[in-house]
Amino acid sequence: MAKELSGTVDEKDGTLTVRDTEGKEVRYVKESDLLAIKESRKSKEDVAKEVESAKTAAIAEANTKIEAEHQKALQAEARVSSLEEKIAQGGVDSAELAKAKAELEAAKKSSETLGNKHLELRRSVITATYGVPRETVASKDLAALDLYEEALKAVIGDKKLGNFAIGGGGGASALQGKKPMELAIEAYSHSK
Repeated sequence: MAKELSGTVDEKDGTLTVRDTEGKEVRYVKESDLLAIKESRKSKEDVAKEVESAKTAAIAEANTKIEAEHQKALQAEARVSSLEEKIAQGGVDSAELAKAKAELEAAKKSSETLGNKHLELRRSVITATYGVPRETVASKDLAALDLYEEALKAVIGDKKLGNFAIGGGGGASALQGKKPMELAIEAYSHSK
């Protein structure tokens, strides 16, 4: 016994919807639309790789700067301790100690400033990458941000749905005349 099929064509996007007697529905789209979506997704993935690479480079650079400032602070601290010992023994004047303490304070302030910039960079990266509201990460420190980002990676991962899975797609005319980067930006804005 053959099932009876009925179909309709959407004039706007040219999709064909076929239903059987049980009401099950299958939607067919133009091959050109599918190819355009595939190209758009490929461009979107390329942009995502570039963003991830830039994020990794920025975090590595910030970590290097923070480590250098931390080393300066440790060296200044050791120098102050050494000079304090020498003063106790009577071998150094207090002007040299005051200068060393000033250098220590400057190193600590510089380290703190870089640490704060790094913290803000991490917050911005998480907000931009995962679409998390700024208020959610505003009060988190670096350790909490690391844990939060790992949790987001575990939950979200790369399981984003394509346009057809969420009811989009169709209409190759909407894609004509646009550069690949524009299409990628548009696709990315719709994926959130």
